[in-house]
Amino acid sequence: MTSAATPTALLVYAHPEPTSFAGALRDEAERTLAGAGWAVEVSDLYSEGFNPVAGPGDFTSPSDPHRLHVQREQAHAAYNGGLAPDVLREVERLERADLVVLLAPLWWFGLPAILKGWVDRVFVYGRIYGNGLTFETGPLKGKRAMLALTTGGPESSYSEGGVHGDLDVLLHSVHHGMFRFTGMEALEPFVAWGAGWADDATRQDYLDAFGSRLAELAAADAAAA
Repeated sequence: MTSAATPTALLVYAHPEPTSFAGALRDEAERTLAGAGWAVEVSDLYSEGFNPVAGPGDFTSPSDPHRLHVQREQAHAAYNGGLAPDVLREVERLERADLVVLLAPLWWFGLPAILKGWVDRVFVYGRIYGNGLTFETGPLKGKRAMLALTTGGPESSYSEGGVHGDLDVLLHSVHHGMFRFTGMEALEPFVAWGAGWADDATRQDYLDAFGSRLAELAAADAAAA
């Protein structure tokens, strides 16, 4: 845990439909963690109108106004206070969090574009990672990160030898290239298999299991404090 006082969770939610099952998972996470005494922040990317496209608008005072080099401008902005307000807001939410949970459907075997774009813009070079600031020396060391996903297919489809391939392989770019790369501990993902086709009882079982997992995580943190 990174904070000395109340632990903080950041829920980054990426689904265009508020009544989606991913939305139900978000609500369960907020309810469970808040009930355990955590401060909970929610980045609802669609409802907040988050722009997922990295570009010159990410910087208020670019070092080179004639040619965009994203990493170079991110570093310049990180050192000189030149991040656009929406990027800075998300960076600060990320930095405050002890636990980061990305909640989304699995689309085309990866993250929805808006969520990948959140990473592109918010994982700022020179602040969230950098030369010599990765993995064990990453700026987000001490934080934990977790995926909470819904899928269209059953669990068997995402197993080794399944038609879609091993889910751990599909998620390697997130667990290794986003979470661990910036210093965070990558937790086992929570997956609601075939949530869009599941009956009410199965969906409730998923919510109960997700809530129990988060409650156990919060209790372990409290015991370790």
